[in-house]
Amino acid sequence: MPSIIIVSATAKSNSPVAPAATKSRDWMKASTPELQSGSKDKFDILNAKVKEHCCHRQVKREEKQCREKVERRACKEVEARASEEVEQVKVKAECKAREEVECQVQEQVEKDRAEVQWKAAEVTARQRALVQEVLKKRMREELGTGPVGEVQ
Repeated sequence: MPSIIIVSATAKSNSPVAPAATKSRDWMKASTPELQSGSKDKFDILNAKVKEHCCHRQVKREEKQCREKVERRACKEVEARASEEVEQVKVKAECKAREEVECQVQEQVEKDRAEVQWKAAEVTARQRALVQEVLKKRMREELGTGPVGEVQ
């Protein structure tokens, strides 16, 4: 028994479609099979098409508004995080600056203290030298001698 292959062709409409209507993007100009068939309820079909088109546009509008809302929310979140990070960086910088100033003040205090101690040591050394000279002078006066080796 031979096998029979049935190939069906695409259905073609008998009513002509204007070439301008098929190339146009305007949905009203595009002809529909319902309108071509000469149906009595063309007004209902057009109303349904208008409703469908309006609903489609409304859905697109709502999707766009939703996307914009999500984008605004995301931008606000990014801005909030960025401002928090900036604030944290400011706080860290202020702490670091404060620590550096405190360190510099501490170093200056230590330098001043060391300088005062050095000067105090110099004064003390001079005073000791003076005291020793005064003691030597008194001892000479008590012994009755002059400068080293001289007797009066």
